[in-house]
Amino acid sequence: MSGNELELTRFLIKHRGEIEFPHIGVVREIGAPTRSEGAWVVIESEDDIWKVQDNDASKKADIYINGFGVSVKQSGGSFSFNRLQRANIPDVFRDIGFSDIEGKLENLDNVVDSFHNGLINGRNRPWSDFFDPDDFYTLLRHLMMDCSPNLGPSPHPADLVLEGPANGISESNIEVYSFDEYFRKYSNKIKIAIRRQWIGQSSKSEHGRATSLARKPGNANWIYDTISGSPSGWREDVPIYDRRTVYFLMLEKVV
Repeated sequence: MSGNELELTRFLIKHRGEIEFPHIGVVREIGAPTRSEGAWVVIESEDDIWKVQDNDASKKADIYINGFGVSVKQSGGSFSFNRLQRANIPDVFRDIGFSDIEGKLENLDNVVDSFHNGLINGRNRPWSDFFDPDDFYTLLRHLMMDCSPNLGPSPHPADLVLEGPANGISESNIEVYSFDEYFRKYSNKIKIAIRRQWIGQSSKSEHGRATSLARKPGNANWIYDTISGSPSGWREDVPIYDRRTVYFLMLEKVV
């Protein structure tokens, strides 16, 4: 979820029957995904907003509007997809029918390695360095709308993308896109973002994520014994020799 979905949901509930969007029409019903595939529960009032859960990684539709599954994104710079692990990439590429999977993986490995060793500047790389337009379209649609690399096909796939600000929400600053419209508008602004965390860093959550990533053998190519970059501090309970730099990818919309 994008972080502004609860405020956007609150706005939509307050203005049911008053606002209209492309693809959706007049907003008449807001729903929250349930644990049942493709099912949602109607949100009757602002008191029901808690039903919109932000801790279910399997769903691509954050909310339902008039029966459409809608992925909520924040306007401006934002992440189109978070934390793509090296361990998941071969299966993702196979699932969406990529050719030359080993060649694509080797290219990604080489760029991550070059970044770690200071041979390239900038952690946000053009997607055209790795994919042709058709392949990137297929990958982004798969990750944004249809499937979780860790959990498989989503029980709540997204039909549409709704984009709005975190504050000052109004009908005029909310946009609703089909995936094709979203891709045409933003494809040249989306980057393959190389991100890192460290085993032993002081942040408990980031240390925990890095440790979890490092446990998977399929992530080994992106785990380094040497330290590149630096966190804000280090944990006292992790010896220096156990510190690691751990990489993953994000798909980031940069505006």
